Amino acid sequence: MKNKGQTLCKVCGTDTDDLIIESIAGDFGTYGVFYCPGCGVGITSPVPSNEDLKRLYAVGGYREKTGKRFIPFVEYFILLFRHMRKNRIEKYVKKGRILDIGCGRGLFLNVMKNGGWEVAGVEFDEAAASNASAFYGIEVISGEPRTWTFPPASFDVITLNHVLEHIPDPKELIQSCHRLLKNGGLMVVAVPNLDGIQSRIGRKNWFHLDVPYHLYHFTGKGLASLLSALSFNIVGKRHFDLEYSPFGWLQTLLNLTGVKRNLLYELLKAPRRWKAAIVSAQKKDLILTALLLPLFTSVSMVFSLFEAYVSGHGGIVEVFALKGRSS
Repeated sequence: MKNKGQTLCKVCGTDTDDLIIESIAGDFGTYGVFYCPGCGVGITSPVPSNEDLKRLYAVGGYREKTGKRFIPFVEYFILLFRHMRKNRIEKYVKKGRILDIGCGRGLFLNVMKNGGWEVAGVEFDEAAASNASAFYGIEVISGEPRTWTFPPASFDVITLNHVLEHIPDPKELIQSCHRLLKNGGLMVVAVPNLDGIQSRIGRKNWFHLDVPYHLYHFTGKGLASLLSALSFNIVGKRHFDLEYSPFGWLQTLLNLTGVKRNLLYELLKAPRRWKAAIVSAQKKDLILTALLLPLFTSVSMVFSLFEAYVSGHGGIVEVFALKGRSS
C-alpha cells in the first residue's frame, strides 16, 4: 500500500516518493511531479479522474470545433512542420500504411495521404475523431487501445507525436502499437524531455510541463528503456524540433519573468482564445511580452540549438524504433 506521499508509476510499476516539482497550478487544482527511479520518468500527481480528462480534451476546450487551434500565420507553419515530419519518416520507410495515434484534426494524415500513403488515425475524443474523418475523408477511430479493431501487423509505421505524455497507461499503449506493427515496422515517438536544459531551468514555469494534460514526463533514457523493454530496436534519435524546441524556450523565458503564464501561446490561438487572453491579461503583461519578444526569440533559437547539439539535453526527444521480436 502506498503512503500518502507516494505515487505509482504505470510505466514500470515502481512506487516513488521523490517529489521533484511541487505546487503547479493547473486545471482542477494544484499538482506535483514525482520522479520514478525505476524507469526515469516523471509522474503527475494527483492523476485527473476519467471525467476530468474527458472535459480537458473535449472539442471546444483543448481544440476548436473547426480543428484549427491557431491564427492563420501559425497554421501556415504547422502545415510546413507536418511536411517536415513526413520527410523524416520517409528516410526510413518510403511508402506504406501509417497509423497516427492522437491525430487531432487529421492534418498530418492528410499530408501523408496526399503523398501516396494509406492512412488511419486514432483520436481519444469521439467528437474530434468524427470531425477529422468528416473533414479529410480519412479513417479515424476513437476509444482506448483495447477497443481498437485494427488487425494485428497491419501498419508499416505508427506515430505518437507529443501524445505519449498524455496517456494514463503508456506501457499498454506501446504494447498495442507493437501488436499493430508489421515485423520490422517503424515506431516514431516524440515527447518533451524532462531531462533537458529547458526543463531544468524552467521547472514549474517550463512551457512543456503542461499539467494536468501531461500525465507522464519522459526523459530520453526513460523513453528508450520503455521501447527497448517492449521489443523495439532504436535506430535514430533527435533532440531538436523546429516546431517545439524554440517556442518551448521562448514561452518558458517569458513565464520566468513573471508575466501571465503561457500568455504568448494563448495570443497565438484561434480568435475565441486570443480575444479571451487579451481580456483576462493585465496591461503590464501584454506590454512586457511585446517588449521582450524580439530579444527572447533570438535567445530561444540559440538556446535550442545549444541544448540539442552541444549539451545533448534538448527540450524534446524523438525516437525512431523498429519492431523486433514478438513479445
